[in-house]
Amino acid sequence: MRRIWALALTLLLAGCTQEVPEEPEVVEESTVTIRSVGDILVHSDVYTAARTDTGFDFSRMFDPVRGYMQDADITTANMEVPVAGEAFGLSGYPQFNAPPQIIDALQGAGVDIVNNATNHSMDRGGEGVLASTGNMRERGMLYTGSYASEQDEATPRIIEANGITVGFLGFTYGTNGLPVEQEHFASLIDDTLTAHIATLDSQVDVAVVMLHMGEEYAPLQNDFQEQTAAAALEAGADLVLGGHPHVVEPFAGPIWYSHGNFLHGQWEEPTKIGGIGEFTFTKRGDEVSFAGARFMPTYTVGPPISYDHRVIPLVEAADYVDVEAWMADLRGRLNVEVVDYL
Repeated sequence: MRRIWALALTLLLAGCTQEVPEEPEVVEESTVTIRSVGDILVHSDVYTAARTDTGFDFSRMFDPVRGYMQDADITTANMEVPVAGEAFGLSGYPQFNAPPQIIDALQGAGVDIVNNATNHSMDRGGEGVLASTGNMRERGMLYTGSYASEQDEATPRIIEANGITVGFLGFTYGTNGLPVEQEHFASLIDDTLTAHIATLDSQVDVAVVMLHMGEEYAPLQNDFQEQTAAAALEAGADLVLGGHPHVVEPFAGPIWYSHGNFLHGQWEEPTKIGGIGEFTFTKRGDEVSFAGARFMPTYTVGPPISYDHRVIPLVEAADYVDVEAWMADLRGRLNVEVVDYL
């Protein structure tokens, strides 16, 4: 009898015991926002307008868009021309060289890293590359694409934001026929492209590849751009940022074929339309995904209408262009959410 009661008590207690459900594993989520602007093409009238009694100051040229450039975790720009300084002779088109104070202005506007692999990288030769990269390092500006040495090239350009590591590479289709005296002076789009991207991809959460390529003044990308961007994504790039055409070209998910100009001295109206691209990536655990893009168009005030060089939001440019027509064109052509302001 005692055994029966003992067994009954055991069964009763077992029935009262409930399994406590396991707490679901908390997966941390974070985001990084990257904003990117186009060609910093310092024509002679641009640096002339920036001249002061003591040197050069380009800062005011970015004042109307400064907040939109700064309001991101990371901001990039395409530094189209060398910044070797007055010792190498300042000049505009066709072989450029700008005052390094343009770098100070970009930093003040929130730019963290520039692509300096362009068709103008060799405009002042190898010595110009050394001077230009030296001026950037002296100011603490990260650059990618044109390097001072093999060691410089081998040093990954990585920025961490919100626990997400973002790495950068830059490449150009060529250097206007000028010789590249040392390979590291200009990273070319060639058979080594995908290997470089794969190496960076293994080191970071988000790999950003800046590609200087395309047909100048073409409103749409060409086959070479599409094929090269696709190869970059296949090799491990998470974001492809294009430049060189001097006009805005479409987006395709995490690809922007051409930013267009940002600060420059060109006269034709399409070259005055640029913008700020915004790209967001989300990290959950070890997985990183592209969360979307937006585009805020800008207008560069400049010749022949005015020599008061400034970059302003396109929606504030009614004194200079047909804003409604341009906004309609961009919304119909770019394959991205186009906003008045970011």
